[in-house]
Formats: sequence, structure tokens, C-alpha cells
Amino acid sequence: MSAQDDIRNLMFRYCELIDAGDADALADLFADAAIVAQDGTPIARGRDEARNMYGGGNRRERTGGGRRTKHITTNVFVEVGEDAGTAVARSYWVLLVSTSPDEPIRPVLAGRYHDRFTRVDGAWRFAERAYLVDLTGSESAAMLGGAASTTRNQS
Repeated sequence: MSAQDDIRNLMFRYCELIDAGDADALADLFADAAIVAQDGTPIARGRDEARNMYGGGNRRERTGGGRRTKHITTNVFVEVGEDAGTAVARSYWVLLVSTSPDEPIRPVLAGRYHDRFTRVDGAWRFAERAYLVDLTGSESAAMLGGAASTTRNQS
């Protein structure tokens, strides 16, 4: 498998874990990484802060079974620096929500990820994930704990 495939799989693993509500495994993905907002403001750094971010606050509703979500990542573009053991990726994401089997599935947020990766002991790991929110839907304020939080608590 190529480095690009490994990195894409890591990015897609994130989607599986956040939709499953597995805050511990999500924290492991970011054990040696920073998660930053659109403006570069750090949101979480390292395993413990990532675990607190994914397992607490308004994310608990999204990752604890209160809402059913699907994170879709597309248009993944990966550039690998094999000699340096580093890579960067850009992608689009969409957050779909289902609140009831009787209601339609709705896209409520969309944006981009700007990721950096490092190769550690032959495996690719997140070094940094930047969330960029481009579109918000009618439920986004409820999903994010209020309109003022859209740069702190993205997908």
C-alpha cells in the first residue's frame, strides 16, 4: 500500500471513530498531534486534551449516541515527502445528522481539513489537523453548542 493510501485510511478511520463515539481511540489518533481552529488557535494538543475534547461538552451528544452522525471526507489530496517522513493533506468534509428515523437525513456542516502527518516507526500519524468550516446548516448551532462556538468545536 502506498503512503497516500495509508494516510487516506487514517483520515477515514477518524470518521469511523467519531461516528462510533470512541473518544479513547480518537485521542490515540491525536496522541502526538495538535488540533487547531480555522485561525490556527489550538483546540487540543496530545492524547489527554483530545480525549477531553472528544468525550466532553457538546460533543458528548454527538459521540455518545444522542444523535446519529456520519462524517464524510472527500476530495482527499495528499502530498508526501518520503525522505522527510512528512505529508500534508487537504480534503472536504460534510457532517450528516439523523435525529429520528421519521425525519430526513440532513447535512448540517461542511468544510475542509488541512492535515499534517509524520511517519513514526513506519506508521503515519497525525501531526496537526486544522478544521475549516465553510457552510453551516440550520442545526449547526445546536450541534456546536451555540453559534459563537463554530471556530472551537467543529466536526
